[in-house]
Amino acid sequence: MESFLSLQEFTSKIKSTLKDQMGGSYWVVAEIASIQIARQGHAYLELIEKKDDLIVSKIRANIWAGQFQSIQSQFIANTGEQLKSGMHILCSAVINYHEVYGLSINLLAIDPNYTLGERAKKRQQIIDQLNSEGLMDKNKQLRLAPVMQHIAIISSSTAAGYEDFLNQLTRNNYGYAHSTRLFDSVVQG
Repeated sequence: MESFLSLQEFTSKIKSTLKDQMGGSYWVVAEIASIQIARQGHAYLELIEKKDDLIVSKIRANIWAGQFQSIQSQFIANTGEQLKSGMHILCSAVINYHEVYGLSINLLAIDPNYTLGERAKKRQQIIDQLNSEGLMDKNKQLRLAPVMQHIAIISSSTAAGYEDFLNQLTRNNYGYAHSTRLFDSVVQG
């Protein structure tokens, strides 16, 4: 009869093998497919990699509360945005295998400069596409409408809002001249 392992013994072997073979941290490039922040402050993510819009790899990731606060504030300070789905990130990760919860990774850091570089690359791709399709300067071909110079106003001649509106027209930053015609009416408030 063959020897056998209990499930717990088997999963413990998996855990120790992963720890022995992949101990330490790794810098990993991935896309955030989803991110959820728990009440306790932990962040739970699903990271993916796509090739030709097909998911070729996926893993659960965690950022524990103390680490997440630091990572999120540094990321916002550098990029002006919070971590969110669809972002490509470069993260420092350690592998984690739990006998009950399975395989996941714990994120220790996220490099905001990588995400900024990815956004700049994406922006340039959009600009190149607009140029190749002849759309980049399309608005320059449009004629601007003339500035409105004759304005009809429906208001009470004694309303404070009417006086404010006239002041805005006469003191505009561009020096435009306007003619107005008041249609006196009863207004409330």
